Amino acid sequence: MNHRGRDRRGASNSLRALALCTVLALAFAACGSSRRSGNTTGNTGASTPGGTTPIVDTSNCPAGQDSVGVSGNTITLGTSLPESGLYAPFTAILKGERSYFNYLNAQGGVEVPKGSGKKYQIKLVDKDDAYDAARTVTNVNSLINDTKVFSLFNVVGTKNNLGARDTVNSDCVPDLLIASGAVQWGNTKFPWMLGSELVPYPLEVRVFVDYLKKNKPNAKIAVLKANDDFGQSYAETLTELIKGTNLTVVQTQGYDPESSDVKSAVTSLAATKADAFLLGATLLACPNALTAMGDAGWKPIVYMSGTCVSKLLLGAAGKNADGLLTVTPLVDPADPGNASLPAMQLYMQQVKKYSDADATDGIVAYGWTTAALMARILENSPKLTRSSVMETARNFKDGKGIGLELPGATWDTSATDWFLGETFQLITYDATAGHTKPLGPLVNLDGKTAELSPQSLLHS
Repeated sequence: MNHRGRDRRGASNSLRALALCTVLALAFAACGSSRRSGNTTGNTGASTPGGTTPIVDTSNCPAGQDSVGVSGNTITLGTSLPESGLYAPFTAILKGERSYFNYLNAQGGVEVPKGSGKKYQIKLVDKDDAYDAARTVTNVNSLINDTKVFSLFNVVGTKNNLGARDTVNSDCVPDLLIASGAVQWGNTKFPWMLGSELVPYPLEVRVFVDYLKKNKPNAKIAVLKANDDFGQSYAETLTELIKGTNLTVVQTQGYDPESSDVKSAVTSLAATKADAFLLGATLLACPNALTAMGDAGWKPIVYMSGTCVSKLLLGAAGKNADGLLTVTPLVDPADPGNASLPAMQLYMQQVKKYSDADATDGIVAYGWTTAALMARILENSPKLTRSSVMETARNFKDGKGIGLELPGATWDTSATDWFLGETFQLITYDATAGHTKPLGPLVNLDGKTAELSPQSLLHS
């Protein structure tokens, strides 16, 4: 959706996020005060789905902490996200998450393991970080040491999660379904972290390049990127993928991710009269860039980050968003043509019942779907322990029919593929209709993220 996500501290202000990220961070009280090596990949005593070879090494995990966060029939999860300040619109993710968990709890809860007859209520504790990475780390420490959560869940932001990853991994606390499409979640030195269904940023660029090679093979490309790891993922991947083609980058402009003011940067890019525009931005920077593009009379082929797939953001750009390209891992809740889908009907009913959110917004849909994905991981785990759930997440199979996942898509992971959102849809925005439309068949790049990622980011 959404959501995509943003790297650095400020995903840009408004909605979708997709961006992503986070961490379950730290350790003192809940897991002991000792610090260990971040590399815990390898042999493990964790329960493994279907008797597979373990991926996550638990030999150095603190003793007596594997079931922390489970009390009676309640599993406590923790999340940190901006609920105030410039990036407060990310709160829409939380509304989607809570709607799903409330719905699930009303049905008796999540059954762990599936078929056991034992159901648990899910309690989600949220903390506001205003998208400040330092506050995220403080929040994660509190969630682990004071609240004593079982797992972190859908923490928003790349830089936010990177700040806590050493502790999360040394203390063996799952940091699941990070709200970011950053490639760093594929770094095998940190196996206690897993990204969500957001499309990894390099795969977005791959789809855009493939589109240009087919439709505008000699295109001159202008790039707007946030000055952080988020923007760098787009820019560096583009540089690599156009090698050996007739595509060229004529200018790249960066912007401060703490601000959504991109007018001067876009004006400079427009002056190049480039044929294509890669918009590696998120939240309010996306509609602002599209508006500046329109003001300059520039009409390139536009690819916009999937983190901006939101009815609010696209609507804010008005006619300037018409015809742009982007990607999504989800069915668009703003499209009336999807209203008859059973999954959409359930979503609309429950979001209306449990929140005041605009259910047609892709960011809310992202929160709902990510919560459904978390529940699926829990129920697939042989045991309700941190190590077993983390191992299950690393061996996640046949992830179909989850929340508003696209029909025909599958999300899975393995020892050699640490990314979930590799099946998705290329879409275009119809400003008149007010929603996105599919462009071609589903894109399946399963197992391709690591090889398409800038190695400097993948291993950073």
